[in-house]
Amino acid sequence: MTTSTQIVVGYDASPDARAALAWAIREAASRHLGIRVLYCEPDIVAWDGATATMSGAPVLATTVRHDTTGMVAEAAALVAGAGVPVETVTSSGSIASSLVEQSRTAVMIVIGSRGHGALSSAILGSTVAHVASHAHCPVVVAQADGPKDGPVVAGVDGSAGSERVVGWAIDYASRHGLALEVLHAFAIPVYPGVVPYVPPEGITAATSSFESRVTAEVLAGVRESYPDVEVSTRVQHGRPGPLLVEATERASLTVVGSRGRGAFMGMLLGSTSQSLLQHAKGSVSVLRTHKP
Repeated sequence: MTTSTQIVVGYDASPDARAALAWAIREAASRHLGIRVLYCEPDIVAWDGATATMSGAPVLATTVRHDTTGMVAEAAALVAGAGVPVETVTSSGSIASSLVEQSRTAVMIVIGSRGHGALSSAILGSTVAHVASHAHCPVVVAQADGPKDGPVVAGVDGSAGSERVVGWAIDYASRHGLALEVLHAFAIPVYPGVVPYVPPEGITAATSSFESRVTAEVLAGVRESYPDVEVSTRVQHGRPGPLLVEATERASLTVVGSRGRGAFMGMLLGSTSQSLLQHAKGSVSVLRTHKP
């Protein structure tokens, strides 16, 4: 089995793609890894082909052309200039499929949250969700305008993937000299027609105490392994999606699993992760939760 030694960056020279490349360069340097720059020429027929077929209109296979050679060479020069080994790959067709395929031999995938123009942004939005759902390695979605020196926020919920999320997040925090905030948001389910025997305040307090213990269990052993990282916890009643989105405004990186304990069976990307990817104000890392 070959050990992965490269971070794959999806690149199209947009501001967020440049931010993704800069993020990947810093991460590769901290891990002593190389970078593989991927440029994929998107095929627009995949975007409007179904609609055209249903309406009876002819399907027009169209591609958006850029100065691929110059674009990729520019990215490679930036990586090499930072002293990081670099490789370039160009392909055509589905951006999402290309990234997922590259993820088979990558340490992680790094992409921007937006591309060139409204159409590219729409395509990239679906690409981000698809790649986060199907990649064989962690996926980082970088934003050009997010904070750079805030804490690393790890979103946990006590599921099996929470320990991996915290481990990945604290390792990143340690290598970059950042603090770690473990955020555990919980919501108390409401069942119509059921009258609780305990007042709502009591239910909230009891649930908060239980969730705090869950968070402590997730952190067990981690603090000792990374004594250089300042660790804080935040256990809060509320919907995790909005609270994590709010956290991205101050976090240098927000780390979550692709599915939590509340995800429906068979879902590859949970509602919390989807919401975070759509509304984040800063960079996000999604760790794929594999089915047992």
